Amino acid sequence: MRKNEFLFGDVTFKWGDKLSDIKAQLPEKDTVTRSYEENYMPKIVTIRLANFWSLNIASCHFSATDDDRLIDSIWINIPAQLFNRQQVIKKLIAYLGPGSNYSSDSHYYSDNVVEHCEWEFDNCVIGVNMYGGVREKDNEKIIGSLSISLSDIDLLDSLYSKPIRDLESKMADQVDISTIESFQTKQAQSMPRSREREEFPNHPAAFVIRAFDGLYKGALFQTPLAVQSVITQSEVCTWQSTIGDYYLSNYWQTVQLENDIFSKWTNLLPTKSAGVCYVSIGGLLIVDEDSRPETKIFVKHIEKIIKSNMEYHEAYDC
Repeated sequence: MRKNEFLFGDVTFKWGDKLSDIKAQLPEKDTVTRSYEENYMPKIVTIRLANFWSLNIASCHFSATDDDRLIDSIWINIPAQLFNRQQVIKKLIAYLGPGSNYSSDSHYYSDNVVEHCEWEFDNCVIGVNMYGGVREKDNEKIIGSLSISLSDIDLLDSLYSKPIRDLESKMADQVDISTIESFQTKQAQSMPRSREREEFPNHPAAFVIRAFDGLYKGALFQTPLAVQSVITQSEVCTWQSTIGDYYLSNYWQTVQLENDIFSKWTNLLPTKSAGVCYVSIGGLLIVDEDSRPETKIFVKHIEKIIKSNMEYHEAYDC
């Protein structure tokens, strides 16, 4: 069973809508838009909303990764005045039917979730968390939170995967194997998006990774088979296409190396924890042991290709 549309006061929402679709339905004074500088943070539109599914509330928050991406998460703070937790869940059951997942906890303090109920549909999950005490969030005193989250991987694929697939196909046809230069890492590089792959176990890993890379506008591609066949999970490599473009690959993912690409090298020295090294290049993250001379050689190689110095940070791994 799917749940495709929702009515939030005067606002009609369906999966696939963007933040602009919400704002277009209301006067500007009734919406608030928030965004964050960090590229991993979402953009949020908040609307005034007095009542939802018979709960008296104050507002509703719509979240998307960017203005041109669909809304994938909605949440409503449950005011502290509605202190009867069981009454809240009963009202939701009246609208949604019996929950598919219920849990409770007897430790009553504000940081703890003492009741949780979830309704799973074919394309989304609706959940409510009731807290052990009053919290303050989004300038509201609240006792719980209701969330509505998209879980439709096929919708993400239909909207965002095709441009990535097309570029991957073109890239695969242009690999110049003779240009591959590989670098050994002590630590094997991990397949990305483990949480998302676990959430959709019946879909191929490449399908899931590509859909979410498209949603989050990651400039990453599946590593071509021709490159994958000559490196291991404990190697990274650079290579050129037959038209001269440079690329960086680990076993799983590939990024194009351009002169203005963001790059950063962080070396965390061991203390109580083992040290670790992170090299981030255009969204491709390489993880390895700290302070390896081989890392310095690799970084110099990348700097020569991108014609700029990599940002470097060193600290202790506390």
